[in-house]
Amino acid sequence: MSAAAVPPISYVIDRQAGVIIETWRGDVSIGDLRQYWQGYLADPEVMALRKTLVDLRASNILFIGTQLSDLISVVVVPKLKGRTWKSALLVERPLQFGVSRQYHVFAEQYSSDSIFHDFDKALAWLQA
Repeated sequence: MSAAAVPPISYVIDRQAGVIIETWRGDVSIGDLRQYWQGYLADPEVMALRKTLVDLRASNILFIGTQLSDLISVVVVPKLKGRTWKSALLVERPLQFGVSRQYHVFAEQYSSDSIFHDFDKALAWLQA
């Protein structure tokens, strides 16, 4: 009997801290992100909180900026219906930093973002 596959993106809601902790692991395709966002943005608690610490450090991102931009336009913006978001993006490698910068530009219409290399600093910024 084999273990169930772990999804490449998952989240937990830290109610005490008042944030969503999102973790990316292994290879992450644009299809993975689409599937994740469709479920994630359907969670009423996520939509009420809208503060996320996105830990990209263990991921290998397999999509390009135009795919990310298209996905934001088609999936995220319609779900938010004018609401705002705040994201702390936690990175370790140059590609993760680059994709985080792209997200920052593509999501500026709804999201306030900052990029970090330290978990505690990212969390403190989100809670400020």
